[in-house]
Formats: sequence, structure tokens, C-alpha cells
Amino acid sequence: MRRLLAALVASVLLAACGSRLPDDVLAGIDDATFGDGGTGQTATGSRAGGTSTAGAGADASGAAAAGTDPGAVAGATDAGAGDAAAGDAGTAGDAATDAGAACSGGATDVGVTPDEITVAAMVTASGPLPGATEGQFRGAAAYFAKVNAEGGVCGRQIRILEGDDGLDPQRARGEFLRLEPQVFAFVGSLAVADSGYIDLVEQTGVPYVGTFVDPAGRSLPSAEPRTAPNVAHSGPYVYYRQTYPNVQNVGFMYADVGGVRANTPGAIAGLQRAGFNIVYNSGASATSPDYTAEVINLRSSGAQMVYLFAFEVNMHVRFARNMRQQNWEPELKVSQIGYNSRLIELLGDTANGWSNHITYVPVINEGEEAISPALADFRHWHDATFPGAQIDLFPVNGWRDAAVFTEALRTLGPDVTRPRILEAIRGIQETDGGGLFAPFSPARGEGPTCFAIVRVENGQWVREHPATGFECGMGERYEF
Repeated sequence: MRRLLAALVASVLLAACGSRLPDDVLAGIDDATFGDGGTGQTATGSRAGGTSTAGAGADASGAAAAGTDPGAVAGATDAGAGDAAAGDAGTAGDAATDAGAACSGGATDVGVTPDEITVAAMVTASGPLPGATEGQFRGAAAYFAKVNAEGGVCGRQIRILEGDDGLDPQRARGEFLRLEPQVFAFVGSLAVADSGYIDLVEQTGVPYVGTFVDPAGRSLPSAEPRTAPNVAHSGPYVYYRQTYPNVQNVGFMYADVGGVRANTPGAIAGLQRAGFNIVYNSGASATSPDYTAEVINLRSSGAQMVYLFAFEVNMHVRFARNMRQQNWEPELKVSQIGYNSRLIELLGDTANGWSNHITYVPVINEGEEAISPALADFRHWHDATFPGAQIDLFPVNGWRDAAVFTEALRTLGPDVTRPRILEAIRGIQETDGGGLFAPFSPARGEGPTCFAIVRVENGQWVREHPATGFECGMGERYEF
């Protein structure tokens, strides 16, 4: 059993590499391929055309071909991932195997065999924003590595493929057409150019367990967990307004790509509902090497707060550096997806003062693992599966989607079909991933209303509010 578990985890380790940060301005720091120990080589050569597998397909000969020591991988598994999953005596693994044998089934639907369930994650891994949301795939793959090491579900291992939209709707469409005929479901997806295949999701009815960037996809019959269109929660904006009462004028900047533009009205409405005044509203090119002109305009507008909407880490770094060069330091600096394990490494002390509101446990902060077993589990499996890969909201989202999918899958027994998995997800009244993220309800189609505020102080991420757990008493749901 120990050797089997080692092989399972080793297959994940060897079958995928992570994303890279390609900004030429930051080439000395950013141009690294995560998941390969900094060698700049993929783990197995199996990633081609934006496709990777996790949880299947690697063996000792493949490891040797890739220049990876199979014994080292197995040894790491014996000391860490394998023991965590199975225990020293392998009791948990034996129980999982027995349970799988009792409910094993046949080929019940697309992507389902007696031994395996194949799913896919659609992400933005290349194009103008390389690696922007690829963490979604990593988070889902890490969770499935954990599930596979525990024996799978009803004797079936879960294999995940990666689709890459390249930030291009036509490429996204081609990737969907390539993957859909071979997968049971899409799990852990967040592709910025998903507008290219929304109609195909509706036509095929394939379960889409992830996040649609294009708002039109969020109410599709097979999109799960569903969220109501044009509804958000004002909690973080109310917190900022109450905590920084002297700040009223907001400069709102967003990454100027189609999928992002469509989502700015909700954030703007939330800020205004909390009492802020939007004095500047502008898009920023994802590929621009310099945002000095925007910084000057923001300062001239009288903005006391800068709010960066969907700025991936390289955009955020360039923008913050330009702010420092212009000696402009507003009282409040918020980057909506800025909570990133590499931000401080890239910015140094320029990162100080940047805040972010999140709906999951602060997965980067020192000391959080000691009080959150769910976080310790996430960090263990993500780090074991993709060593050195950056952590931000996207791996957490992918882990969450995989957890919801697996929770529903375990209720189905051997008869796994697309309609039944959708029904099972809709039966989940509330879930929080064991405490890793704020509670939400797939059954009611309601996203989380609780949140936490994190901030960079003295070169490290810290909690600003609350001291532990989540803030659940501020704000309200609103329509926009």
C-alpha cells in the first residue's frame, strides 16, 4: 500500500509543471518555471499545447527520462504525503480501498471508466497574462492528488487535464471542443476568455464546477456552484469605509481585458454603496510596461484610495513601482486579487501598505497553519504536488471546486453520471472546505458573505481584520 501511494503521488509530481511570471522588466526574478525546482524544464515533457495531467500517467521510467530521481520522489512521499494520507500502518488507505471495492462500477458516462474519472480545468495559462489563473488547475490537481492517495472514490482515481484559453475566446473555444468529448466534467475552471465557449457548455450540458468570468455563464443549467446574476456582498467595502473614515475618493483601475471589464460594475456599485466616491475609473493594458501616466492621473484626480481590480501580480508590481517613482502614496491601497506569495519578493518594501479582502483563510500568513488543519492540508498537498509554485486565491479556488465536486461524487456510489453529479452538488446546503474558506451554499446559489482583510506590514502579510476567523457581520447582499 505504501508503494502504491508513493506511486500515485509521484505520478502527480511528475506529470505537471506550474506557471511562470514572464514580465521582461522582472526577468531576473519572474522568468522561472514553477514546479521544476527552478530548472526551467517541465517535469515530464507531458505538457504540450497547454495540457497537463495529474494523478495518472507517470512511472519510474518517465521520471528517469525527465531527469527526476524516482527514489527521491518516493522517499519524499514516504516521509510526507503518503504518510499523511495513509498513516504509518496504512490503515486509512486500506479502508479506502475496501470501500472502493464495495462500490466499484463500470463505464457509466463520458470520461468514466471502472478505474478512473477524467475531468479538466480551463484556465488562462498563456497569452498576454501568462499564468494568470493557472493556479486554479494546480489547486484542483493538488486536491485530487490527496483524494487519489486516499484510495480515490469508489475505486476510481481522478485524473485532471488542463485547458489553456491563452486569453483568446477562439482558442478557448478550441480547447473546450478538444477536451469536452473526453471528460466527465470541468472542475476548477477560471478562464478569462470563457465567453468563447459559454454556448457550448449550455449545448453539451457538461458539469462546469468552477467560476465563469463572463457573467452570462453563471446561470447556465450545468454551472455549479451557481451564483445569482448581478448580486454581490458589500462587506469588505463597508469595512474599508468604516476603518478609514477620512478616505472617500477612490481611483478605480482594472485590467483592460474583456472578461474583467464585464465584472467591474459590481465592485464599483459596492464601493459606492459603502459611501465612496469614484473620482477616476480607467482600464490598464495587461501588456503595458509602464503605468506612470495612470498614476499621474490618479494623483491629479484627488484619489485618496487606489483600488486595483483583477491586476495579476506582474501588473500590480509594475503599478506599485510607478507609484513609488512618482512619490504618490494614497492612504489606502487595495489590490482585489493582490494576496500573492510572490508580491513581497518582487516588490520589497514597496509592498508595504497594500491590502486585500479575501474569502478564505490567509493561506500565506505565518502561523495560520498552526490554527487551521484545513490550511495545513492544503499547503502540504499543494507544495508536494507543485513545489515552489506561487500561492494566491486561484489555487484555493481550485481546491475548493475539487472539494465540492468530490463531496458530491462520494454520495453517488458507482453510478456516476453528469446529471447525477449536478443534482448532488445542488444538494450541498453549505460547505467551507473544513474551514479553509468562508461558508457558501451550492444549494441556494449563494456565495460567501464572510471575509478577512490582509495587509503587508514590515515585509510580510498579516491579518488586519479580524484577529482570527472571518468577519461575517458587515455589509449586505446587493443587486447591481
